[in-house]
Amino acid sequence: MPATKWDLSLSQAKVDELLAELSPRPNLSPLILCHNNPDPDTIAGAYALNFLLNRKLGIKCTIGYGGVVTRAENKAMIQRLKIKMSALRKLSPAKFDSILLIDAQPGSGNNLMSSRNALPLVVIDHHPFRKLSQKVRFHDIRPDYGATSTIITEYILAAGLKIPTSIANALLYGLKTDTNSLIRGACKADHQAFNHLIPLTNPRVIGSIERPELPVTYFEEYHRGLANILIYRDTAICALGKIETESIVPELSDVMLRIEGISWSLCMGENKDNVVLSLRSRSRKLKAGSILVKLLGKSGSAGGHREMAGGITPVAGLSEIEKKLLCEKLVTDFLKMIKRPSSNPKRLITDQSAS
Repeated sequence: MPATKWDLSLSQAKVDELLAELSPRPNLSPLILCHNNPDPDTIAGAYALNFLLNRKLGIKCTIGYGGVVTRAENKAMIQRLKIKMSALRKLSPAKFDSILLIDAQPGSGNNLMSSRNALPLVVIDHHPFRKLSQKVRFHDIRPDYGATSTIITEYILAAGLKIPTSIANALLYGLKTDTNSLIRGACKADHQAFNHLIPLTNPRVIGSIERPELPVTYFEEYHRGLANILIYRDTAICALGKIETESIVPELSDVMLRIEGISWSLCMGENKDNVVLSLRSRSRKLKAGSILVKLLGKSGSAGGHREMAGGITPVAGLSEIEKKLLCEKLVTDFLKMIKRPSSNPKRLITDQSAS
């Protein structure tokens, strides 16, 4: 059967709208803002959007982010592709007259727009639509897309530009990570973007990003995580306690969902003054993002999709006992929400030498 034609009409209209919005501003000094603790999809989206605006309008943007880059693969991506981006604590907000928010939305709690009274000028994202985004002058929200990288890929092609190798490397890696290589939440457009980008990339560079060197502490925390996994029927839960880096939480959550017979996986760990949570699901009835938002309520922030979600809840000022009780309550409440038994769990690894 012939391949389905890639429909770029929406992106053609949106990129024309975006360029029209920005072109009357010759002295524009925009900040492309990633979500906090940026992942490959937001990094790639920001990097590629900067390329698009520079080529079409001559605008040079600054890429910024809140939080820190923790995951070894994400650090390798920035270093290997020579992506210039800075933590916002090192930038002066007065330098920028507009904010372009990528892979996030105002009101979602996972970006520094939440601490500002003003709205961004631009929002481009693939997460569920937030009401505040409707008030943004330019917004393109596509929750049916698996990655923001796919949206920006379409923008560049709709703008009539060729995608350089470095940009293609970033976009492909962003697309791969957010869709788990097209097996999680990917739509037809994601497949088409993937197929278009593959021949433009450098496989060795992608491989070096996907398999960076890892510190010894990573394996220590990974080992501890495996030893502490509890199975509640078809649900795997791991409470790591204190961790050095946040990245181990989503990684273990991904791994737990691969356990035979598991439909839900929840991992949490305490990093600095927050408990970081990562949720994965195979459920067709319940959405992981909605569950985690409800679980944390107003005490924390969360977001995500049907299959995956992440969130944080602050624990500054709590005693060690209070932190433990909070994590226990999160587990109990979560199991109630998905209607699973909250007692008599089984350990994944029963060999005492593993703990």
